[in-house]
Amino acid sequence: MAAVAAVPAMEEPSTSPAVALPRWRRWLIMFILLTGGIKTTLAFTTVVPALQLIAAHFRGEGDGILGAQFVVTMAPVGMATAGLVAGWIVSRGGLRRTLFLSLTACSITGLSQLWINSLPLLLADRFIVGCAVVVSDVAMTSILAAQFTGKARSRIVGLRQAISSAGTVSTMLVAGYLAQNFGWRAPSWMFLVPVVMLVLALIAWDRPIVLPKMVQSKERFSVAQLWPIYVLSLAMSVAHTMPSFQMPFLLRENGVTDAVLVSRVPALSAFISIAAAAGFGFVYGAIGRWTLILAASFMGIGFIGVGFAPTYQTILLCVMIEGVGAGWTIPFFSTRLLDRVTPMQRSQALGFLTTSLFLGHFINPILTAPLRIYFGIHSTFVVVGSALLVGALLLAAGAMATRNRDTII
Repeated sequence: MAAVAAVPAMEEPSTSPAVALPRWRRWLIMFILLTGGIKTTLAFTTVVPALQLIAAHFRGEGDGILGAQFVVTMAPVGMATAGLVAGWIVSRGGLRRTLFLSLTACSITGLSQLWINSLPLLLADRFIVGCAVVVSDVAMTSILAAQFTGKARSRIVGLRQAISSAGTVSTMLVAGYLAQNFGWRAPSWMFLVPVVMLVLALIAWDRPIVLPKMVQSKERFSVAQLWPIYVLSLAMSVAHTMPSFQMPFLLRENGVTDAVLVSRVPALSAFISIAAAAGFGFVYGAIGRWTLILAASFMGIGFIGVGFAPTYQTILLCVMIEGVGAGWTIPFFSTRLLDRVTPMQRSQALGFLTTSLFLGHFINPILTAPLRIYFGIHSTFVVVGSALLVGALLLAAGAMATRNRDTII
């Protein structure tokens, strides 16, 4: 095993550094951190409902449909790219300065969609939007880790994921209404959200944020030693996208083609995930790393059930089971990473985690295509679910073999 970073360690304190702040400032900081993920969802939700309108607007510049699809994909490309360097940017620029500048960039590039009339320029703008939201996310999460510790931190991470997921659903609905009634550019007005967030951040953090010089007894691993987290987060991200990427094709083979019925499946998965993420902090505080084992088990059982489900109602039941596990996965990896890496390396570690998560979204269609072609879409769900259950068993065996020891997973 590689040597751990040589840093002074102490046991976990009973209170978080934020407790020393005035109550109004502490609550303002918590509000910003909890709602900070909503601006990231805007990178997707401000354009997805308007894809057909975007394609029609740019049909004179070649393949309008392909151009509209690129408008969507350029943001995650920017996110994955920025994740590799976000830690370096935060460490060089400082937490406050990086947060302020990235929120400013997010606001300007997001609102620029209101007037840009060139497809290449819009694609470049969307790439920068993706970069800006990831850098601001890494800065925010690093601030969260610096000002909150222990159970308070894990609960905030879980609630943040729940609010972010709820923000995805709500902003998607608002964007659809705006696009339908006012044109494809109208949803971009929602990028006033990071403008408001920037103003609040300037008030909340009016002085430098000091990272603790002493670290917790578990926060001693280097970024390189966190590779199990990155590998597992990549694998779970591939599984996490199954309801959105693959479920419509399974439903079609089952004879379910009504758009409303199809949309209910990923929507139900997202709703259950929101509820599960909201309770993540309590679950993680009680069972620790067994949270991931249960998450993989729930997702595996749900996917296997979907593969064998004879009716639409049974599929909905299986998706509810899967949604519980899906709601715990991202908060688990974020919390585990923050609990294990040293404070000075958190930003870099979080950036790599972001890249692994978005890479999982990208490779899901690539990995599942051979299974779908040769064995069918139902068997694809069964294979993915079985792999999750095998992974859960291996993780359980590892947890039992290393009980009472500080491990990365």
